[in-house]
Parts: sequence; C-alpha cells; structure tokens
Amino acid sequence: MQGERAIAQTAIDLGTWDVDPFILLGLALTSGLYALGWQRLRARARRESNLADWRRWAFLGGIAALVVALLSPVATLDGVLFSAHMLQHLLLIQLAAPLLLLGAPVLPLLWGLPGQERRGAARLFFSPRSVLNRVGHVLTEPALAATLFLVSVTVWHVPALYDAAQGRTATHVLEHLLFLGTALLYWWPVVHPSGGRRRLGLGSSIFYLLPPLVGSNLLGALLTFARTPLYRTYVEAPRVTSLSALDDQQLGGLLMWVVGGMAWGIAVFIALGVFLRREQEAAEKSESVWAARHR
Repeated sequence: MQGERAIAQTAIDLGTWDVDPFILLGLALTSGLYALGWQRLRARARRESNLADWRRWAFLGGIAALVVALLSPVATLDGVLFSAHMLQHLLLIQLAAPLLLLGAPVLPLLWGLPGQERRGAARLFFSPRSVLNRVGHVLTEPALAATLFLVSVTVWHVPALYDAAQGRTATHVLEHLLFLGTALLYWWPVVHPSGGRRRLGLGSSIFYLLPPLVGSNLLGALLTFARTPLYRTYVEAPRVTSLSALDDQQLGGLLMWVVGGMAWGIAVFIALGVFLRREQEAAEKSESVWAARHR
C-alpha cells in the first residue's frame, strides 16, 4: 500500500509516465508500419480519397489517445483514482477507436510490410475464403458489434469484476483489450477502416449511436448519485487527493455522464448533419435533372 501511495503521489507531483515496454513497442511498431506504408503508397501515386492527409492525422491522433490512456499519469493513477480510470476508458472507447478507424489503416499497414509478408497478410485477412475474413465480417455485423460493445462496457462495471481487474494483473490487461477491441468493432460499421463502404448507411448510423449515448447517461447517473462507494478498490486505495472515495466516484460518474454523453451526442449530430446534407444534395440533383427533362 505504501508503494502504491508513493507511485500515485509521484504521478501527481512529477507527472510520472507508466512506460510499459510492451505497450510502447506495440504502439511504436504500429505507427512505424503505418508511416512507412503511407509513404510507399504516396510514392506509387496511389492518391485515392481514402488516403487524404487528414486521415493520417486522425490515425496519429488515435495513437496519441492510446499513449495518454495507457502510458501517461492517467494510467499511473487508474488504480487509486476511479475518475482517472473512467477517463482512461473514455479515451480508449470514444477517442482512440474512432480516430484509428478514420485513419483508414488497412492499406497503409499492409504496405508497411515487406512484399511477401504483405501478400500473405492480405490473403490471411482479406481473401473471401479466409476464416479470419469470415469471422471479421460476422463480428462487424452491426447488431452483433453493438451487443458485444454494450455488454463489455456494462459487465466490466459490475463491482466484483471491476475490482478483480484492478492492479497490474492479466485481468486488467484483458479489460482494456476488450474495451478497445469491442469499441473498434462497434465503430467499424460507421467508420470503415479502409475508407470504403460502411456497413451502415448514415440514416441507420444515427439510431445505431443512440444506445451507448443512453447507456452512458444511465451508468454515469448511477455512479454520480450512489450514496456509497461501489468499488472496494478505491475505498482501500490511498487517498492521494482531497477527494474521498465517494467524491472520486461521483467525479468519475460525471465524466461518463457529461463528457461521455456529450461525445456520443456529437457523434450522433455529425451523422445527422452529414445525412441531411447528402439528402439535400440528392434532392437538388433530382430537381436539376427534372428541370432539364422538362425544358
């Protein structure tokens, strides 16, 4: 316990980063592959719309969100502050996952590999006969992807499982892998990772994004208005700020309720705005065609 207090206090005083070498290496390799693949595609004059410059910055933003969530003082404090852990979850689910997919990572990551490995990876993941391709197609079916995501978020907030996942344990790693993995599956039908055709139309996407908005508000409200701390981890954790365990839980609930709810709301309004704009463009095009035919 004294060790946890020292680590947490150092994070507060000095901004200590929890530099896990495996996470750091994984993020560095992924970023390097993406950058190399991007340059190779540019050199071959492959300038399709899905390689627009803004996508590169979106992918780098997703990597930056992972760095903050998993390596920064946010990660150092997640075992002693519930609010830090909630912030970590929001970064993984609502920032890192959609930004990584907006980066259209499929082509750049493939082209970052040597030629033989690239062709092998393409056959393994994208051949119609590939088992992995078929499994991926099933998992990104909107109803299943949404179910897996919502169940994952809900189940991991059950106090017994939440407490079991704290500390530097395999369960904690599994929790984060499932949060990020199911979030990627969830966003996939709305933001296709190759920049190609989405599994959902824009109109359907609006309704698809509503359940986590409602769920985020309900769970956030439950955490905010609870009269007692729900998680033993933070009752027993050293108090490294002036916040009590209940105050910290209420702050975490507000982050999920207000910040998380606002983020989902922004996604809904973006989908609605794009949908209305395209509907207007289609109507204007139809009107111009009708006028041209009846001159």
